[in-house]
Amino acid sequence: MSNQALEIVERSAYSDGDLYAYEDYLLELMTQHNSVESARSEGRAEGEKLGIEKGEKQKAIEMARMMKADNEPLEKIMRYSGLTKDEILILT
Repeated sequence: MSNQALEIVERSAYSDGDLYAYEDYLLELMTQHNSVESARSEGRAEGEKLGIEKGEKQKAIEMARMMKADNEPLEKIMRYSGLTKDEILILT
């Protein structure tokens, strides 16, 4: 028996109301799946953004530490690193 014939036989065992309910159920499952995948994608993008920001901040801190070790003026360190005065003063 072909797949199409088998599908017709299987469908004939259910009422129209049952078939509509099943199709609605499948549609809801697909919608939920798409929502989950969309949230995963958004979460991944947000995670990447946070990782980049953290890396940039770490690089600024490293630069400020080196400049501070070379006795560069605080204003110059602030300008080049983008860090605040308080952030720079606590660096060792």
